[in-house]
Amino acid sequence: MKRDKERLVTKHDELALTLKKITYGFYVVTTKKSADDIETRADDYYAAGLVSWVSQCSFDPPMVMVALQSQTDLCETVLKSKVFVVNILGKADKPMISPFSKDTSVEENKLNGYSFEEGTTGAPVLKDVPAYLECHLEKVVQSQADHTVIIGKVVNQGLRNADAEPLMEWETDYHYGG
Repeated sequence: MKRDKERLVTKHDELALTLKKITYGFYVVTTKKSADDIETRADDYYAAGLVSWVSQCSFDPPMVMVALQSQTDLCETVLKSKVFVVNILGKADKPMISPFSKDTSVEENKLNGYSFEEGTTGAPVLKDVPAYLECHLEKVVQSQADHTVIIGKVVNQGLRNADAEPLMEWETDYHYGG
């Protein structure tokens, strides 16, 4: 995987191994752009994707930051819709990793095979996750990097299962980082 023009990062590269010591969870970021706002589409446009790089970045007001791959439908749709949901995966949600690592599929109120409902922001909220954060996009940080950092103000949240433990990357065979 290419990180810069000077060097190729391999699995055994010291920097890659060091970066993998940073802890990550698994989240599904979802968004929707209304067909009313898109002249080229007759239907609402949904985008969803698996992300690992999420962190709270403010107490007052409550805000989160998320790194999205820059050249994706998810990133483009979040930037256009100005809303997104961070769906927090629990340990029982490990089967959701693979479907949300692929392109978004919408069929009968399901994203990639998982039921959703419309949140207060209009963005889809997955019904099966233990917790979620609905956000309005506040700030975008773009650079020459391969990811775009978005900062969202939390405007609504849901805690469906307070006892669910978050799914951590090191507990799976999936690794994104380094």
